Amino acid sequence: MVTHSQWRARYDETVSASTPEATLDVVGPYVVYEQLGKGGMATVHRAETQGVEGFRRPIALKRLLSHLAADPDLVRSFIHEARLASHLHHTNVAQTYDLGRVGDTYFIAMEYVPGATLAQILRQCDAAAGLIPIPVVLSIVTQMCDGLDHAHNLCDASGKPLGIIHRDVSPANVIVSNTGIVKLIDFGIAKAESSGVNTQTGMIKGKFGYVAPEYTSGQLDARCDLWAVGVVAHELLTGRRLFQGQDNFETITRVREGKLDPPSRTRPLPPELDAIVMTALQRDPDQRWQSAAAMRNALANFAHDARMEVGNAQVIAWVEWAFTQVSHDEDSGLARVIDMLAEPSSVSMHVSIDDREVQNQTPTVPREKSRQLSVARAEPAPHHLPTSKMKASRGPSWVAVIIVLLALGGAAAVVWMEYYELTYELAY
Repeated sequence: MVTHSQWRARYDETVSASTPEATLDVVGPYVVYEQLGKGGMATVHRAETQGVEGFRRPIALKRLLSHLAADPDLVRSFIHEARLASHLHHTNVAQTYDLGRVGDTYFIAMEYVPGATLAQILRQCDAAAGLIPIPVVLSIVTQMCDGLDHAHNLCDASGKPLGIIHRDVSPANVIVSNTGIVKLIDFGIAKAESSGVNTQTGMIKGKFGYVAPEYTSGQLDARCDLWAVGVVAHELLTGRRLFQGQDNFETITRVREGKLDPPSRTRPLPPELDAIVMTALQRDPDQRWQSAAAMRNALANFAHDARMEVGNAQVIAWVEWAFTQVSHDEDSGLARVIDMLAEPSSVSMHVSIDDREVQNQTPTVPREKSRQLSVARAEPAPHHLPTSKMKASRGPSWVAVIIVLLALGGAAAVVWMEYYELTYELAY
């Protein structure tokens, strides 16, 4: 079976090889291919450097939208982004290589990270793969904290702290690369205390569902990023949005005042992990984790004590598996009947933690998530992850008989109705 990253690699090779030279979009030293994303200020395309002797290096090319190039404030902000990001050199942060201009086009050349964003992974989990294993969540969030710790403590050449704050930590801006390394991307709205570029008064930059409560009132420091990490961690563990209103005003109201349930309300979790996530979600920033390093250490210590440490290879193995799963909504009616006959009538769930088992006979999950407790038919989850164990007991056989009779009766009724309608049309 072709995995997600293998498919992506083959696609990239095909696009590069099949694009006629006459139709190539060239920006400076870069050959531009398909669009990867588009925002309010810029587009991002996959591109390659043009080197001697056929040398190539894939990059992500971010280009300021042409109609914005006449706005000096936006151009200055774009240049500030590139200069700020160029200081960041860390495994868990996508690197910035170059800033340039060709004609009226300003561009930034960045590290191209093949992989899936957390937003894409969460959608796939909701559709087919089920909840993310706890060890995988721990690895992802720990790596996010590592990248933020580097950014928050970065200094300039003179040793003065730059005071960088990402301000847009969210699932869309975190990529799990095809090597299992987590990368923070899009420091385009990052704030540096030493910067001469100011934010317009009253303007919130970032996705409203991930902004810290104090930021909505104008207070901003590195702890705002840690609130966002807490929101992302909660969503990875529960598989659902934490703050989702009908509009921006309702979302911000929920961020400021909404009830915050621990992730264990959705799935069985150790209280120590609940405490780590809920500390990040303290509305009073003084009660929150005071640094990304402190949160990272808490996560790493818990993973070690609970025997849930996994490497990057195990993380990507699970991600690849998740993208091989097929949504049950895509199954045919006959497949559903077969599944119903094959599946047990009752299930009990056990989660192994440090050789102890926490049992939950009736998991309290929302109805739309109940399909996540069923065993996927495509392939089993990677066996080397300490994931959930499912114990099944078959119900009475008469349940299967009733299901078969109902299915056959329904099918017969449909066939009879179609035959009757056809006969009626032919007769008249």
